[in-house]
Amino acid sequence: MLPADDPSRRFYEELLARFGSDDRVVVSFRSDSLFTPEGVATLVRATRAVEGIPGVRSVEGLANAIRMRAIDGDVEIEGYLETLPSTRGEAEALRRALLVDPLRAGSFVSREGGATALLVTFERMPEQAFLESSLDLAVLEAARQAAPDMHVVLAGTPHVKAEVGRILAAELVRMVPVVFVLMGGLSCFFFRSLRIGLIPVAAVALGLVWTVGAMGWLGHDLNIVTTLIPPLVLVLGFAYATHVVASDRAHASAEEGLARVVFPVVFTAATTAAGFLSLLGNGLEVIRGFGLFAALATGATLVAALTLVPLLLVTVRRDGTSTPGAALERRFAHLAELDLRHARAILLGTASLAVLAGAAATRIEVNLPVIENFGPESRIRQAYAEVDRLYGGANQFFVMLQAEERGAFEQPAALREVAALQTWLEAQPEIGGTTSVVQYLEVLNEALGPEETPTRRIPDRADLVAQLLLFGANEELDVLLDRAHRVITILVRSTATETRQFDALARRIDARLAELPAGLRGHTTGNAILLTRAADRIARGQALSLLAAVGMIGLLLVAYFRSLRLGLLALVPNLLPVLFYFGLLGATGITLNNSTALMGSIVLGIAVDDTLHLLVEYRRGLAAHGDPAAAIREALPHVGRAITCTTVAVCAGLLVVGGSALRNQAEFGLLGAATLAIAWLVDVTVTPAMCVTWLRGARP
Repeated sequence: MLPADDPSRRFYEELLARFGSDDRVVVSFRSDSLFTPEGVATLVRATRAVEGIPGVRSVEGLANAIRMRAIDGDVEIEGYLETLPSTRGEAEALRRALLVDPLRAGSFVSREGGATALLVTFERMPEQAFLESSLDLAVLEAARQAAPDMHVVLAGTPHVKAEVGRILAAELVRMVPVVFVLMGGLSCFFFRSLRIGLIPVAAVALGLVWTVGAMGWLGHDLNIVTTLIPPLVLVLGFAYATHVVASDRAHASAEEGLARVVFPVVFTAATTAAGFLSLLGNGLEVIRGFGLFAALATGATLVAALTLVPLLLVTVRRDGTSTPGAALERRFAHLAELDLRHARAILLGTASLAVLAGAAATRIEVNLPVIENFGPESRIRQAYAEVDRLYGGANQFFVMLQAEERGAFEQPAALREVAALQTWLEAQPEIGGTTSVVQYLEVLNEALGPEETPTRRIPDRADLVAQLLLFGANEELDVLLDRAHRVITILVRSTATETRQFDALARRIDARLAELPAGLRGHTTGNAILLTRAADRIARGQALSLLAAVGMIGLLLVAYFRSLRLGLLALVPNLLPVLFYFGLLGATGITLNNSTALMGSIVLGIAVDDTLHLLVEYRRGLAAHGDPAAAIREALPHVGRAITCTTVAVCAGLLVVGGSALRNQAEFGLLGAATLAIAWLVDVTVTPAMCVTWLRGARP
């Protein structure tokens, strides 16, 4: 998500360069017979099975955990399971030893001793390769097959990302046909003809093929944001094609119908594309990619609507000026009279609602849901809850401390600063535990310390620390301390799952890191921290993108009316749905995230379509009759049928997205449908009221 020059991304890449992959999952085994000879043997078998999976870099667990203890004036360093327990008494002794080991209790073994975990680190690979290999599921399946009598769950960021990818792929395959069927049914109902009704659907299919084909040629993958493009292509293309078909059916000749609709369709496509292109100013690459390809989709569907649709209409027998939906036209004629009689009341009422929406919008929070993106009853969310409960947190991140000089973390004073920082971290409510080189040194000092009664503490001399680090060197230390002893990491286990929780926690940690003594500096990093930084960029990018969209669409309207005042006034009914959208976010508590952040610019770009169709017909009527009221009476029934059909279709398509198993996708669809329905209501009430009140001189 983050650009290459973002400081948080640079810190993360430095972590990976120094200490290897951060792609780690937790495999938890829970059983009442865990610490029995049979249970321990099962754990060893499961560890070996996971280690043998291609793509797994390392596996940490009881099967390869090191035990350090003093015996008869000497130190013994061996694996906990170097000799497997053969009796229940030996297995119980193993459990007691693990629960008093600060390196294992709460990390490899749950505090009550009823569960143990494998920490599985994957090789660094592109996310697409990880998804295609289903490496996370392979680990889970291998663990379950090796331990069939135990309760086995999997948690971790790589698993979450892969599961999101699988859900998106499955839903895309399901949603696109459903949207096609819905639109085909609506179109056939609207035009009272199967052949005519399928023409907009054919145009939509062509636009979709062009768009997705272009994404493939340019090597742009579908991700959690760009998977919204195919449904969006469907609703955009359907709107343009429906206006072309409706105009053809309403006029005596195909040439007249096409000529009547070309300008408003092209102009609305330009404003919609402007709304999407405004997202190019966003700081996140995934959102910029969405804006670019959504604008490309707008152009593709426009070309399909203006070329394929007229060609197909030629094949359909014309029987005069067919005007389907006469009853709907009469209702719009009544609505036009209502708008004319109550124009001022409509404008005052809308202004009051706008004030309330603005007040509600001040309550919007920024948050990228991670685990909350899945349903409460989903297996992945329940697995996270279990790992949080057993091990103090399924989400892991790092606090990386850097010193100016080599060997700085051999100094007892520096190590005591690390220990004090860990004590502070573990006092935070979102943190369940931490691990650093300090615990290793304390355990080694207890085993090898020069005191008659060795104690678990940091040695008092730098040379003793250096000796312990040399003596106790192992793979576990390699991810906690660099070889120059200048950079140290603290592995933090957290129960926080939302980026707003991580943001509050990261701010407190940053404030605490600012108190480190001279010569030491620190920062937080890891997948969870990167998501938090991305959420912050979403909030800032939303405002900039929306301002850019307003500016571009405003300029197009000013150019159309050839008047600054009229152009800005015409922008008002298109800004209202955006304001109501943000009001809905604030009122419902739905957060601004990678999906909902797109909707402001999308709503502005799409809502202006129906407004422009109405304004074009209004100006034509005003030029013909010279009377604003007469122009509205003619314009609203003329375009009301088409904008209603397209709005229903767009909302239906978004409601299909609203059925997603992922919360942020569902919120995008449901809120989008509600907002575009509001935009339609504004267009058939507020826009006519504004025309007869403020746009009386808007002649072409």
